[in-house]
Amino acid sequence: RTGLPLEISPLLINIFKDGQARYGDREWSPNIIKRLEEHCQTDIRASGFPAQMMDDEPEAEGYEVIPTGRSV
Repeated sequence: RTGLPLEISPLLINIFKDGQARYGDREWSPNIIKRLEEHCQTDIRASGFPAQMMDDEPEAEGYEVIPTGRSV
């Protein structure tokens, strides 16, 4: 939409698709780092970071946010 080059975008899409294939359809951002940890055989998360992210909030209908001064 803005005409900016996004050369990193295809790489990020491939990383997330690979993570989805490895860890399941519901495994997104928090567990994508797991790919790198497995490849490097190290734990790079900050101390105290939970091993499993839990979303226990009730589902709610989403809404679109449009920044002031921009059109869709």
